[in-house]
Amino acid sequence: MTHPHRIHALPLHLANQIAAGEVIERPASVVKELIENSLDAGATDITIHIEGAGSKLIRIRDNGQGIHPDDLALALSRHATSKLTSTEQLSHIASLGFRGEALPSIGSISQLTLSSKQAHNEHAWQYNASNESLTPTTHPDGTTLEVRDLFFNVPARRHFLKGDKTELNHIVTTLHRLALSQFETGFHGQLSSSSNLKLPAAKTAEQRQQRVAKICGKTFLSHSLYIEQSYDDIELHGWVATAEGHRPQTDVHYFFINGRVIRDRVINHAIRQAYADHIPDGRYPAFVLYLTMPLDRVDINVHPTKHEVRFRDGRLIHGLINKAISDALTSQNDPTYKIEPAKTAQQTSLIPTSVNEPIAPPLTIAETAPSYQHPKQAKLSSNTDFGTAITLLDQRYLLTRNQDQHCLLDLQTAEQQLRQQQFQHAIETNTLSSRPILVPIKVSLSADEITLFSQHQTALQQFGFNYTLTEHQLHITAIPSLFAQCNLPQLLKDISTSIKADMNISNLAKMLQQYLPLIIIHTLEQGLEILPQLNGLSPTPKWIRELNPDTLKSLF
Repeated sequence: MTHPHRIHALPLHLANQIAAGEVIERPASVVKELIENSLDAGATDITIHIEGAGSKLIRIRDNGQGIHPDDLALALSRHATSKLTSTEQLSHIASLGFRGEALPSIGSISQLTLSSKQAHNEHAWQYNASNESLTPTTHPDGTTLEVRDLFFNVPARRHFLKGDKTELNHIVTTLHRLALSQFETGFHGQLSSSSNLKLPAAKTAEQRQQRVAKICGKTFLSHSLYIEQSYDDIELHGWVATAEGHRPQTDVHYFFINGRVIRDRVINHAIRQAYADHIPDGRYPAFVLYLTMPLDRVDINVHPTKHEVRFRDGRLIHGLINKAISDALTSQNDPTYKIEPAKTAQQTSLIPTSVNEPIAPPLTIAETAPSYQHPKQAKLSSNTDFGTAITLLDQRYLLTRNQDQHCLLDLQTAEQQLRQQQFQHAIETNTLSSRPILVPIKVSLSADEITLFSQHQTALQQFGFNYTLTEHQLHITAIPSLFAQCNLPQLLKDISTSIKADMNISNLAKMLQQYLPLIIIHTLEQGLEILPQLNGLSPTPKWIRELNPDTLKSLF
C-alpha cells in the first residue's frame, strides 16, 4: 500500500493540465499561443475561424514553413520546440514562443488536430492528439491547428468562463494586439456568425496607419503624434495621443517590445508620468508604441504568458519613454516642433498625424547628401580647415582645433545654408523632388488667394508644390522634400502674399529658401555627420569664427 504522503511523479496528463492552468486562461489565450507559433513559422497570412466564442472551435491556419511529418507527434509533447537548442540562447530569445508548453497544454484540455505541409513534401499529414494517429491529408503549404471542445475534460475551468460576448471580446482584443505587432502579416477570418476579421498585410506607411485607424479608431489617429526616439541600440517609435485625445478607459494601450505584446510596470509608470500634467484625473492616455532593443538587454523568460519582462537597465528605458512622450506633449502646440529632423541618436522626431498636417516622415540632410560615419574624435578630411572636433555646445555650435588654431562653427546656420544651396541648384537643374502627403492638407483661403493659386499653379509645380482647389480651400497633396517639416499652412499664406506682390520666380525662390528650417543637433556624432557635407560650402562669418587671441580678448 502506498503511503499517501510519499513523493511521486505526476502523471503526464495531469502535469500538462497544470501547465495549461498557467498558460491557458480562456479561449483568447489559445488564440494567442497558436498565432504566435504561426508568426514564428514565418506566416504572412493567417486565417482564424471561431465558433462558440472559442469554446466549441478555434481553427488557426497559416502559410508558414510547416512542420516535418516526423515532428507532428513530438510537437504535442512537453518542452519540445524548434526555437531553442542551448542555454546561451536564453539571453537572446527572438521568437515569440520557446518553452514548448503551449501545444501539449492545449492538447490536454481539448480535442486537438494538427495538420501541416512543408513546401518540399508531396502531401500533408494530420496528427490527431486524441487517438495519436498520423494520416495523410490534403493541405496547402503551412499549418492548421484545430482546437475543439476547450476544457471538455476540466469542467471546473469551463465554469469560470464568462458569457460568449465577453469571451469573444477577449479574442478580438488579442487579435488586435497581434495584428498591431506584425504589420506585414495579414489576418482574416470568421469570429462569429455576424463578425468577420479582415486585416490585409500592411507594408507601406499608409497601410500601417490604416490598420491602426481600423483597430484603434480614426479619432485616435487624428488626435495623435507620431514619435521616434533612439539611444544607443534602443529605438522607440509609434503613436501617442495628444493631450486633448485622452480617453475614459484604457482601451488603446498597446506597447510592443521586439514585436512582443508587453504589459510592464516600468513602462506603464513612464507613460502615466509623462501624461500626468496634461490630462485630467480619471482620464487615460492612448498609445501604440514599439520598442526595439538588443535581445540580451531584456529578459522575457520571467512569466508563463510572457507578458512581463525584466530590463537590464529599467531606469534608462523609463527615461527614454518618458522623455519622448513628454517632449511630444510639451511641444505639440509649439510650431517650431515641426522642424526637428528625423531620427538620430538621443533625438525625438515628432510627426503630426492629424488631418491638418503631413504624415510623411521628416527629411534630414542625410537624404540629400551621402551618409558619413565618423568617430567621436577624428581628423577631418585634408581639404577642410575645420580641424579636429572637440565638443558640441548648446546643440548648435561645434568647437574644433586645427594645429594651434581653434574655430567655432554654427552648424545650424551652415547646414541651413547648405540646404538653401541645394534647393537653388535643384531649381536650376529641374531636379527638385516632391514628397506626397498621405492625408492632404486643407488650407482655407480667400477668393482672391484661390484665384492667385489657380493662375500660378504651373509655376508653383516647378517648386514641388502639387495641389487641388475648391471654392474656398486649397488641398495640398505634395510638397518639396526639403520642406517636409515646415509650417505649411503659414508657408502657403506667405507664398500667396509673395505672388500678389511680385511674381518673379527668382524672388519667390529666395523667399522659399528662408523657410528651410533650422535643425536641432543633439549629439556630437550628429554634428560630425554634417561637418563633411560642408566641404563645398564657402566659409562665411555667418557660421564660422576663428577663436584667435584678438577674438577671445574682445569677449571680455
